[in-house]
Amino acid sequence: MRTAPRAVPMLLMLAVIVGCNKPRASSPPAEPPKPVATLTSDELIAEYQKNEVGADQKYKDKLIEVTGKVAEVKKDLFGRYFVGLGTAHEGEMFDVMCYLDPSAEAAAGQLQKGETTTIKGLCQGRAGGIVLNLKVCVIEKK
Repeated sequence: MRTAPRAVPMLLMLAVIVGCNKPRASSPPAEPPKPVATLTSDELIAEYQKNEVGADQKYKDKLIEVTGKVAEVKKDLFGRYFVGLGTAHEGEMFDVMCYLDPSAEAAAGQLQKGETTTIKGLCQGRAGGIVLNLKVCVIEKK
């Protein structure tokens, strides 16, 4: 009868191990984050031209969606791909430089200069007070 007390802890341990390996119910997929603003490149540039501090408070480090005409699809000096969105205020370098997430590079390869596109990315504000930057960008629609 001495074997019974030893068998009880072993059975309990076995039950715990088997119970831990049960598949868990999967949680529903997380909804993709929604942009805090949807605007044209003209509207975004105008807000930064009126008041850079105020525009930074509204958009900087936040996800935004910007629609504009493709001015360039290029690689910068550091090998990062970007889409330059132009505006009616042509003459600035690239009004909005959208640095691409690697998942968006194939879609960027299909863009044509002059066509309108919508890009979603994290606003970084103006670099050196000149060019508006977005990072981790994806192309929403062509």
